[in-house]
Amino acid sequence: MKIELKTQNFPKFELLPNQDFILFLIKNELLGTKFMNQLNTVGIDTSFGGIELGEAILSLMGFKHKNDKLWEWYHAILKTYIARVKFGDSVVIRSVAFDFYVALRVRLHIEEESKN
Repeated sequence: MKIELKTQNFPKFELLPNQDFILFLIKNELLGTKFMNQLNTVGIDTSFGGIELGEAILSLMGFKHKNDKLWEWYHAILKTYIARVKFGDSVVIRSVAFDFYVALRVRLHIEEESKN
């Protein structure tokens, strides 16, 4: 089954369809997590409503071994990037999603180099 996706409006250079899809997932991970965190701060129980996209993101990027150390790093860095997200500002959201993608690529590269 092939999924046709509309190209996202990310940085002005050509991305592979898989990369564009990953950026789409990252953007939604950032927005969804920030939204759930804000609901939590006003007293709404969000333990039932969050959608975790990290597994899909890491798998599509090529992370083979998703151990506790990677997940701790992922959630810590996610928290850092969520702080930069501004609802309603699509330029900032795309920029933050792309920066998060680059951070994941760097981490993947470091992990691959340490295996060799």
